[in-house]
Amino acid sequence: MNKQPIQHSINEIAKFLAVRDIDKLDCKELEKSFGIKKVDVLVLLGNSIPYTIKCAVEAYKNNLCDKILINGGIGHSTEILRDQIRKDEKFNFIQVENRAEADIFFDIMTKVYNIPRDKIIVENQSTNCGDNALKAIGLLDELHISYSSLLLIQDPTMQLRTYASFLKYIDNKKVKLINYSPFIPVINSDLKLINTDINGIWDEQRYLELIMGEIPRLKDDINGYGPSGKNFIDHVHVPIEIEEHYNKLKALINDDNLYGRCGF
Repeated sequence: MNKQPIQHSINEIAKFLAVRDIDKLDCKELEKSFGIKKVDVLVLLGNSIPYTIKCAVEAYKNNLCDKILINGGIGHSTEILRDQIRKDEKFNFIQVENRAEADIFFDIMTKVYNIPRDKIIVENQSTNCGDNALKAIGLLDELHISYSSLLLIQDPTMQLRTYASFLKYIDNKKVKLINYSPFIPVINSDLKLINTDINGIWDEQRYLELIMGEIPRLKDDINGYGPSGKNFIDHVHVPIEIEEHYNKLKALINDDNLYGRCGF
């Protein structure tokens, strides 16, 4: 089985999903790309990868933001996050039982990374990507926190959908909505993830399942999450080449048992 076309298709879909509007968490980079030296609020979305917390901390310590909004209740990835925290020697003193993702992230930020508590806003009721955006924007409004720029940090497989979710609730002509995917997943020629230094990264089968689940959600058709479908997100243009990569992988999964044949 020739794995090179599979490798290429997976990596192209990954780059499409893992949106980065700035190359690094640096004030000069932000000013060069958006004409501002810091964002009003950094929004860290709940997910199962503790490494994303480290990225938010880096942004704060690099003076990219004055406020952090941690956004996420209990959802489909919460128990995976709890397992990651339980087995991590640096974090396993953090209480995770029956707790929301945002509350777990808050404890790690304040108790491990020493971010001041008064710099963090916690939204711990949202249960999915669209609800994250709705409740985050609602909380900022409720607290009378004005903003003209938001920096979004999320699991790379969900970065684009998160952006589209926030676009549904804000006017991007008035608010700079900036993406920073914490890393770009890359599969090597053996179809193994090379991002080995990422705390909490998925195994290869789960990774493939996640990216294959994203493309149908992003499509703005009757079955997708866009305005023409379930209307959970703003319109996303899925390029034809990404659809072709997706369809190629879908056919292999359905017809050739891609998971088993590739050792996932």
